[in-house]
Amino acid sequence: MSGPFNVHRARRRPSINITPLIDVMFLLLIFFMVSSTFRDDFAVDVTLPEAATAEQVESSDHVIAVDADGALFFAGEPMDEAGLDRAIQAVVEADPEVNLVLKADEAADFGSVMRAIDTARGAGGSRLILPARLRDAAESISQQ
Repeated sequence: MSGPFNVHRARRRPSINITPLIDVMFLLLIFFMVSSTFRDDFAVDVTLPEAATAEQVESSDHVIAVDADGALFFAGEPMDEAGLDRAIQAVVEADPEVNLVLKADEAADFGSVMRAIDTARGAGGSRLILPARLRDAAESISQQ
């Protein structure tokens, strides 16, 4: 395009201003971070048995799990009985009054659960919590 006196002007190239787009992306990121719920749940898939007398207790970071196949886990890591014994001894040495939570699947073999209890007690874990799902009162009355 020529201007007066036949002088050519440089054309401005079209550009996209991405500053507002970055602002929107940060706002979306903040929104999702604030509105998300983070599960502080255990990584091992365990279906707890039901009990009518179950009570709500505070959770512990020291969770022993026995899955349906009888495999042992401590703090989400698979272990054998000797490894579980060493891990519990280390936890009990750090805090002798520590609560250990034993989450056993309702389909787990009773012998596997008893071996986990025996290992925990043998390592010095005397405060063992056995959690269960709370059964509805109406359901427990109908089953009696």
